[in-house]
Amino acid sequence: MSSRSIVIIGGNGKIAQRLTKLLVSSGHQHRITSIIRSSSQADSIKALSPELVTPLVLSLETSQSADYTKVFEETTADVVYFIAGGSGKPGENGESAVERTRKVDYEGCIMIYDALEAVSGKKPRLIMISALDIRAPDAPFPDHYDEADRALSARIKVAHPVYYEWKYKADIELVRRSGFKWTLVRPGGLTEEPGAGTAAIGRTHLTSRIS
Repeated sequence: MSSRSIVIIGGNGKIAQRLTKLLVSSGHQHRITSIIRSSSQADSIKALSPELVTPLVLSLETSQSADYTKVFEETTADVVYFIAGGSGKPGENGESAVERTRKVDYEGCIMIYDALEAVSGKKPRLIMISALDIRAPDAPFPDHYDEADRALSARIKVAHPVYYEWKYKADIELVRRSGFKWTLVRPGGLTEEPGAGTAAIGRTHLTSRIS
């Protein structure tokens, strides 16, 4: 497989670090620009592969879309992964957790969409990591949901109403975009167990887990 230039937004998260390890493993050797929000995270990210991983400090909360367009162009990115999230924590500039959720999980997504559309020449493909069971708030349960799926869906919507509101709006906006290619991934429950190399994809159950 030929080497590709890959940008990961939200590079310090567990999913992003695991992805990075896979992308630089023997047989792949892709070049990774891992975007993080704090310089304190740089050493641990660089240690994943000193030769192939370049940490870059750039925050969705304080940067502009042009900053990201510049990164995509300068790295001649083939693929951009969006794996960032507000984590339900207060923002860098005194925003509440609710405000930060909107800032990162909605406005941050829109900023990246705009940045991709502004890239001169060939535009990278966006891989958007969304969330489990994102759908319209008033939509009925999908036909393939069983009782356990419906119960889990109800619980997570009650537990994280603001997050699900803004993730849904971000996904809807992505579907409307046609200026770049994209793939929308809505993962199920994630574990830290060793990966088995298999996954249930498509109309699967919410209770399915993947590591």
